[in-house]
Amino acid sequence: MYNRMSKDTKTEKNKVILPTNDLNFKRVFASPDHINISRGFLQDLAAYDPLGKLQITELSIETPYNFQEVNQLIAEHEYGILLTEVDYACYDENGIRFVLEMQKRDLSYLEERMTYNVGQKFAQHYASDPDPRKSKYVSLRPVVAIVILEDNHFKEDDIAIRFLRPHDARFDVYKKNLGLGLEIYIELNKDASKLPEKLQLWIQYFKTGIVPEEAPSYLQEAAKMIEITSLTKEEREFADRIERGKETRLLEEYTTIQQEKEAVKQQKQAIMHEKETVEQQKHAIKQQKETMEQQKAELEATIANALHDGHEKGILTGKLEGKSEGKLETKLEIARASLASGLDIQTIALITGLDAKTIENLK
Repeated sequence: MYNRMSKDTKTEKNKVILPTNDLNFKRVFASPDHINISRGFLQDLAAYDPLGKLQITELSIETPYNFQEVNQLIAEHEYGILLTEVDYACYDENGIRFVLEMQKRDLSYLEERMTYNVGQKFAQHYASDPDPRKSKYVSLRPVVAIVILEDNHFKEDDIAIRFLRPHDARFDVYKKNLGLGLEIYIELNKDASKLPEKLQLWIQYFKTGIVPEEAPSYLQEAAKMIEITSLTKEEREFADRIERGKETRLLEEYTTIQQEKEAVKQQKQAIMHEKETVEQQKHAIKQQKETMEQQKAELEATIANALHDGHEKGILTGKLEGKSEGKLETKLEIARASLASGLDIQTIALITGLDAKTIENLK
């Protein structure tokens, strides 16, 4: 919450509440009595390409700072923090309107949100010209939305200030047909070394509250406004409450992030465990397959051996049976010849070894 403007840390005078604090942001940039600060900031920004030599000749604040109103708005917001917005009506020769906004954290769809806001404010001027003879569209004026970001939103580069146009081809501050408007994003945590010196001083002011002695008078005035001694007692207490709310929100966001990280870690561990289980199952299936293949090979070998042994046995049996049948046929032929020659059965039986009945059947 607090910062120092010098090495002297003992005096309360040198303590400051940064302008990024919601209350101080409103105090510094929306106080009618300090309009020079707003004009100086817008003029320094307008001098930076692509706005060129745009001159801010007249400036009025649409929503001036009022502590009671800010108190009520912030009190109704979660943690007592606002996504602060300060509206300016800026009239130069083209009637351009500026909107200044401080974003405390990165938002999803930030560019879409800002384009929508620019379009809304652009449309507010419709038919506002008091001359009834003129077209209702003649009063439309472009809107320049300036967004100051504490967190980095554009991750792709380190550009501190970028310009985006909702309708790029139509926007030209030097023509009467100015188009819808322009969006300017200032990211405080990016490299500002290539910016013009005055814009570097502004970014340093937003980040630290410190401005050098040689800074322009409006920046010196802005630095004095954020000193604690420039705030009322009620404003100090409220600014401190905002910072405590911010710390609570940041702590909750940090806790949520840590919980999400832990959940992701546990999920990864569960996935790794599941992978290990799958690998173990694959290994078990592989071993089972190898065992089955081995058993199959052993069974096939047993069957092959059995078939081989059976084939050999069959051949041997055939040979033996063949020899036995050949001897019997020879004996029968001898018996028939003996019967034909008139030998008796008993004599033939004695010669051939055949039984008498077999010889009798040969007659």
